[in-house]
Amino acid sequence: MDFAVNNDTEVDMSGYRFPAYVVRDRDGWAAHCPAFPDCRARGATYAEALENLRGVIRIFVEDGLGDDEPPPQHEAMSFTTLDLF
Repeated sequence: MDFAVNNDTEVDMSGYRFPAYVVRDRDGWAAHCPAFPDCRARGATYAEALENLRGVIRIFVEDGLGDDEPPPQHEAMSFTTLDLF
């Protein structure tokens, strides 16, 4: 995937998609992006956790692009819940 830089030197990330999962705990909401190690964010609401995660993912992508490393992109991904018997 090609990336574009606009006049403000900001990377256009409109075509990138990343997996994310969000869980609720006693402290609010925790969002994780398994495409990047240690890529997580928190929020008081589900939407806030996802918005915060977008910001963290943007940092990971910009850092990688600065090192000429394209961000990981997957054609398909599946998440499920497993019961342990």
